[in-house]
Amino acid sequence: MKYNFEIISLEDAIAQYRIHENMYESIETFEDIVEGDSRFYLHKGDLVIEKDLILELDDVTDYIIDGNLTVNGNIVNEEGDYGPTFYVKGNVACRSLLIGGSPTHITGNVTAEEVIMLHYNHGWMKCPGLFTAPVMIVEDYHFIPDHKNISSYYYNDEDPVSEVEEEEISDVLDNKLTTTFEELRLDLAAGEYVLRPVVRDAKYWEKKVSHNYRDLKRVPPALRSKELCMLALGKSISSLEDFPASFITAEMVEYAVNKSGMALRYLPAALITRDLCYKAAANGGIIDLDIPERFYEEELLQILIRHSDWQMERIPTAYITEDLLVTYVKQGRGAWLDKYCTAAGVSKERVLQRVIEDGVAYLENIFSWFFSADTYAYSKSLYDNETYSTEWAAITEKYKRKLERLQ
Repeated sequence: MKYNFEIISLEDAIAQYRIHENMYESIETFEDIVEGDSRFYLHKGDLVIEKDLILELDDVTDYIIDGNLTVNGNIVNEEGDYGPTFYVKGNVACRSLLIGGSPTHITGNVTAEEVIMLHYNHGWMKCPGLFTAPVMIVEDYHFIPDHKNISSYYYNDEDPVSEVEEEEISDVLDNKLTTTFEELRLDLAAGEYVLRPVVRDAKYWEKKVSHNYRDLKRVPPALRSKELCMLALGKSISSLEDFPASFITAEMVEYAVNKSGMALRYLPAALITRDLCYKAAANGGIIDLDIPERFYEEELLQILIRHSDWQMERIPTAYITEDLLVTYVKQGRGAWLDKYCTAAGVSKERVLQRVIEDGVAYLENIFSWFFSADTYAYSKSLYDNETYSTEWAAITEKYKRKLERLQ
């Protein structure tokens, strides 16, 4: 670690800075969270950092700055669940401040050139001074500043005086296609300017999309090239949602559905065909979400259930058949067989008999989940013979205890 930090023990941090009182909501919280062998970065006197200060956990877990802190970049604690202790005995000035799970105590004022953002409810903050910035966002974070000078945009879901909505954030940002706090948070975590106009060229967007395919939606139309879209598609099929309509060709659709059946949910209805639905069913497509009801038929539903039996819960009762329920039991536990049989007016006994008839290999399903005097007797009548002697001996030995309970 640069900037002339020294490393001190937890004992020294308590003795010199009463860290247990200054950094946590209670002594109990401190004792629950802080390990006895914790070490602290300590800087005595004012500190100037010429680039971003990234607050992340490493072998030294916490920061104490005994003086004013100036960061000519962003202060970043992107992780909402946790982060190092951040204790500053003085003022803090930076381009933007992003705090999530780091316990934070700043005794003086906080001044940001662009944005102050506090996010997620695992964090804790004590800052009695003046908050000054064009933008301040406090989202799902238990903190209301006592003193603030926020010139352009103030959102705080804990503060009754906050009246703006999340989507209004685009009004003050340079990139008007940034419309959510999550998108803004990722830009701040990357150390970017978000209010000041900057050049966002093709190389910039290639880097952004490589890191997070969801950023495709924020690429200006003139820069949303086919190559960039394919880069996003390689990361996630859901990026199709942000493809320009001119890129959704028959060839593109074929490629996407072969990659994942979930592609259908992002395609115009007019492009979805019976053939595509069959391909989607074999590639992870989900009934209703991806495959429209107008294409439901027995063969297609069979493919879906063979691929993932849990999809039975999504199939409308009108399409549930005895054949489909036989496949359902063969594929897994058949946990809701009673429910589906009752709803569809199908005999559960006949379904189980058919599963048993379809091969000795399916006795595992039957004996695991549907073992009864009837299913055992029917299985015995078919497989307790010379042809299946090895398989029958193995399955009856495995479920010996269940058999004993029948006698």
